[in-house]
Amino acid sequence: MIKIDNIELFDGHQYLADKKNFKLEQLTEGELMKSKNRVQKHGEVFTPKWMVQKMLATPEIQEKLHDLHATFLEPSAGEGAFLTEILHQKLNYVDEISKKKDWQVNALWALMSIYAIEYLEDNLTKARQAMVDVLVNHYQNFFQKELKGETEFFRSARLVIKLNIVQGDTLKYVNRLGYPITFNEWKIIGDDEVLRLPFTYKSLFENEDDEQLDIFSASGQMNLFGEESDSKKYKVVKVTKVYKEELE
Repeated sequence: MIKIDNIELFDGHQYLADKKNFKLEQLTEGELMKSKNRVQKHGEVFTPKWMVQKMLATPEIQEKLHDLHATFLEPSAGEGAFLTEILHQKLNYVDEISKKKDWQVNALWALMSIYAIEYLEDNLTKARQAMVDVLVNHYQNFFQKELKGETEFFRSARLVIKLNIVQGDTLKYVNRLGYPITFNEWKIIGDDEVLRLPFTYKSLFENEDDEQLDIFSASGQMNLFGEESDSKKYKVVKVTKVYKEELE
């Protein structure tokens, strides 16, 4: 096995690659059910890959998958079946439209557009790692070189995945510690700069009837962003430098 230096995943293990000649890999099919106990306790049944692909194949969704900034929210992420397929298809589009000088910025814009909540922490870890797998696979296929863990691109991507794919109870709007689920709007500033604006998930529903957001909404850009949080204020930075988390 060929180790990519210093790329640590969300469970503390290192990311491994086994090829020098890189190519896009097929997304693997996960189990539909882990145990009867989990089904009874949490209602946990995963969506099969063929169904994920069929649901994403509608013209309206395909239009959004070909928009770097069109947002998607998965309210029950599981191990990331929808997330990875959405990211994979968005990065296919990035591969098509990008040159080497702008691929990383475009890939980060695509990554920043995908949000999710997952209640069970073991699933959350797998979903985040699956997102890393897809991103690394596309990077290495496009550039035909290993992605190093110390690069600004990887460090920024890892932070975005951590902030966009979060643990929480979607119906109660809180995480396991009882704090409000918090996301970040990645506001576009020019071609390659971004402003990070924290907001609470609950704020999306404060003036509505608590209707569940639909990951497959195709009526235009999803109104994903609620009122800004009063906590931290971040600086405008290059997209590839968001890992620095610079405050005003």
